Amino acid sequence: MQPNKIVSEQQVLRACAELIKGVLPANWSFTASEALKSKTRQYDSLLTLTSPDQRSVNYMVEVKRSPTAKSIVDAVTQLRLLLEGREGELPLLAAGYLGRRSQEVLKELDVSYVDTTGNIRLTASSPGLFVEVQGAQKDPWPDDQPLRTLRGRGAGRAVRALVDTIPPYGVRELSARTGVAAPTLSRVIDLLERDAIVTRDSRGGVASVDWADALRRWSQDYELRRSNTVTSYLEPRGLEALGQRLDDVPWRYAVTSSLAAQRFAPVAPARIAVLYVDDATSTAETLDLRSTEAGANVLLVEPFDEVVFERTVKLDGLIVAAPSQVAVDLLTGPGREPAEGEALIDWMEKNEDAWRS
Repeated sequence: MQPNKIVSEQQVLRACAELIKGVLPANWSFTASEALKSKTRQYDSLLTLTSPDQRSVNYMVEVKRSPTAKSIVDAVTQLRLLLEGREGELPLLAAGYLGRRSQEVLKELDVSYVDTTGNIRLTASSPGLFVEVQGAQKDPWPDDQPLRTLRGRGAGRAVRALVDTIPPYGVRELSARTGVAAPTLSRVIDLLERDAIVTRDSRGGVASVDWADALRRWSQDYELRRSNTVTSYLEPRGLEALGQRLDDVPWRYAVTSSLAAQRFAPVAPARIAVLYVDDATSTAETLDLRSTEAGANVLLVEPFDEVVFERTVKLDGLIVAAPSQVAVDLLTGPGREPAEGEALIDWMEKNEDAWRS
């Protein structure tokens, strides 16, 4: 059953306080003070948690009903200013709902948090405290923001453009360089700015892009096996034979996932070849692949958009998709593939000149 929508900050604070009480370790106590608003200090509440040996930690609370990752960064900056020189007090953000990206930002900033759906993370070194609880993974009360997802071909093209192209640039300039519609770019940039992944300059252009987090954010809405048309096949002679057959074929393709990542950041031998192709059926016939539901070692993927064929490179006789495409495909894959995706991102960070322009 969907919980009642949180309307006021006081409702947020009361609901979050009750949740914190319910997850504290045995024999810990909890008190909450009223908000303090003055010219020199401002906070929404001060929570005091006391351990069984009577040591206490104070959390200075900032309440936000519907924060974005960007507004969270601003709020934490303000809290840290208030806490300067005050020992024994830590920042805590309370919210109606905190999405995955917002939680990641708070963890990176080492700030405790709680939302009314039960997403909770409380940390303290003295007295020692660590509590982490998972609540809702989707916003129970989505608002009317113009774009809330990176699902779809337009959003995918826009993310690839932002990741592959080094800023600064304006929206129209990036649109002209990449062929992505300016309105689509604007909506995606707005979303990523709210998630503190893109920053703008004073004129509204893109000043910087955290491209690694942009790929991770895209992977929350995109999935290789769901967002594209995938058919499984068997190459009975193995992947080496497949590579030989692909050498100098007249039609376009792009290798992605583990077999592609081996060319950049090898982690383990690839067991399955994943190829973007225009027509899976004709490709399978040309390569003499056998259709199968079990034991497949080749996946032919008819892509969500032709952007998967952009910025390809030929390595060791294979045409390989752009590292940005390979990385997001791995991040959404099964088994060890997400770890391979992170390893590729590490390589991309160390070799940015090799793939980004």
